[in-house]
Amino acid sequence: STGDYLKVAGYKRNDYDELESECIYSERMAGMLALFAAIVQTPDVGGQPNPFPIHHAWAWLARIINMAPQAISPLLVQTLLSIAGTATLNAYGSQMHKLLQAIYSQWLSKLTDISPLARAGKSNLAIFLEEYLQSGKICECEGRNNKNR
Repeated sequence: STGDYLKVAGYKRNDYDELESECIYSERMAGMLALFAAIVQTPDVGGQPNPFPIHHAWAWLARIINMAPQAISPLLVQTLLSIAGTATLNAYGSQMHKLLQAIYSQWLSKLTDISPLARAGKSNLAIFLEEYLQSGKICECEGRNNKNR
């Protein structure tokens, strides 16, 4: 049933046993992915290796791009790229460039959902990728190179 699918997908129920809205769900998922992206892009500190290095971002991107996009998918891809995109591009170079081109030219067109979330996510990700494809750079996430560390 739809309710079972939404439960497996991670939707939560409130005190009135109502499922959270798509907007709240999307914000929560993007927040969790933002934390994941921040962790994987963190460089080794004090000689200690990051236990979740950047290859986890690459693996996540590869997995999501190999699935049919859902309404939330572009939002999640942009969340990861806006935080860990620079580190992933530095680590994977031309392979990452090819992946970003494929996301822009092939994967986004597979998103057929016309919900407001899907349209907004698709549009925002397309703009993000167009800026990258024109400049060849992904702007570093604010605070990534904190000089006070």
